[in-house]
Amino acid sequence: MPPTPAADDHRSPDQLRKEVLERMRALRAWKIVEALKLDEATSARLFPILSRYDEREMAIAAERHVIMRDLREATEAPHPDDARLTVTLNKLLANRAKQRALHDDRVKDVRKVLTPVQQAKLVLLLPRLERDFAGWIHEASGRGGGPGPGPGDDL
Repeated sequence: MPPTPAADDHRSPDQLRKEVLERMRALRAWKIVEALKLDEATSARLFPILSRYDEREMAIAAERHVIMRDLREATEAPHPDDARLTVTLNKLLANRAKQRALHDDRVKDVRKVLTPVQQAKLVLLLPRLERDFAGWIHEASGRGGGPGPGPGDDL
């Protein structure tokens, strides 16, 4: 689990976030290399593909975070507005469609580099790593209780 900063740590939250992301990516890379038994040439072709999708995935996750906040606020209002809830739910569905399309595109690109066995292992490994990382982030932020539903979980 990523360490929590000490009280005398003078790094900005943005610096800490970047460092944590770098560590998580390094750990993910190590786990992928181990699980898929990758050689250097395959690793050199695979990781740029995964990296290309990381930023897009983080943008979709940030958008989903805002949508979920809006949905929570709308449902907790004294008199929830059905029209606002419908619009927000439609945004959530569109966000999930973007996420699924991104995952599908990533799988298509990865298939050009990995064997079928490696592809299958990666498809099984990535969601587990994402859940583990999300759990660590929730614990470190003091929210506890685990990450909740995963990216592919439906209503």
